[in-house]
Amino acid sequence: MKKEDRISYLLDILSSNPSIHIHKLQQLVDSSVSTLRRDLIELETNGIIKRSFGLVTLLRKDNIEYTASFRSTQHPNEKRKICRLASDLIFDNDSVFIDSSTTNKYIIQNLTDREKVNVITNNIYIAMQGHNQKNIRVFLAGGFLRPYSETVLGSEALEYLSQFHPRLSLISCSSINENGVFMADIRQAHCKKKMIENADLSVLLVDHSKFKVKSDFIKLCSLEDFDYLITDKKPDDKFVNLLKENKVKLIY
Repeated sequence: MKKEDRISYLLDILSSNPSIHIHKLQQLVDSSVSTLRRDLIELETNGIIKRSFGLVTLLRKDNIEYTASFRSTQHPNEKRKICRLASDLIFDNDSVFIDSSTTNKYIIQNLTDREKVNVITNNIYIAMQGHNQKNIRVFLAGGFLRPYSETVLGSEALEYLSQFHPRLSLISCSSINENGVFMADIRQAHCKKKMIENADLSVLLVDHSKFKVKSDFIKLCSLEDFDYLITDKKPDDKFVNLLKENKVKLIY
């Protein structure tokens, strides 16, 4: 089993058993002791679980932005599908802001057949991807490089991004519901909000796990601030109707 699949399976088990003995957990995951230990160390390092006296405890995840390395393991196939759909909105000689989210990390690889695409970002991973493609011109914000996030933040980054008026802004979030779009980090929210305001069109990219009754505590914006919402599967009818009311085009 691939690492990302093991981690996802582990988290599914812990969601149903928030505090479980490690021996019982090993029986359920059917992994070797060494493999399970490595996976648990990674989860603990990312602040997702706590290990003590043979017990593994899932910590509350409300309003926490996990590290980029961990978030990359969550729903990767769904994120790839979403990015393929989003890339259809990007044309030759286009300008696009790509935010610092693991949802958007697959966008660049879908642009190999475009010509002269200008990419603005505050994410060093996306910047390096674009740098390695001759058809992409990258504008990378400077500022504070947040540990474990691949993200450049702070007043310098915000000031740099404010100079650009892209045709598209591709934005992801921590959670979404009928009350709006939410984040767990205020500095991330500031950069995203500025580029939503500056762009001609704003596109929200979210996999199905981001649709939550209980949102994160920082409101990024309202649903009506987006022109498109792209996800991996159709939301419930109530939410679909809400998107229609707010004139947001749904793609899935």
